[in-house]
Amino acid sequence: MGMALGNGGDDKHPVPTLNVTPLIDVALVVLIIFMVVTPMLMKQFWLNLPKKEQEEKEPPPTDDANKPLVMTVDPDGTIRVNQTALARGEIRERLPRMIAAKRQKVLYFDAHDDVPYGVAVEAMDLARAGGARSIAMLTEKLAR
Repeated sequence: MGMALGNGGDDKHPVPTLNVTPLIDVALVVLIIFMVVTPMLMKQFWLNLPKKEQEEKEPPPTDDANKPLVMTVDPDGTIRVNQTALARGEIRERLPRMIAAKRQKVLYFDAHDDVPYGVAVEAMDLARAGGARSIAMLTEKLAR
């Protein structure tokens, strides 16, 4: 805190004045710290989910070429494609033919809640190796 000794009153008593420069310096440093740290605190993960349709859909046609191709992984690790159980070695051979027979070239993937993450990823890797270029994750339970 500084003090001025002249022209501020009578000569017998000094007039105190407040030096605000250090206060402004500290405030600016704190402001700069918050400006640098704030963008690092915001972490965002964007996930685009399909919107639910409110109206009832008409039943899909019975044509096999219109039925979606769905790969499921059971709790015991069994991989099924449209309810047909496939061994891990068969996926690479049979999946390209199944995809070629469909009009829509998307493979839908669903894993049971009790399946370990590694088993689900291995099944997706096998599907990718079997020719699936577009794999869509199902967000709702399948009606079995």
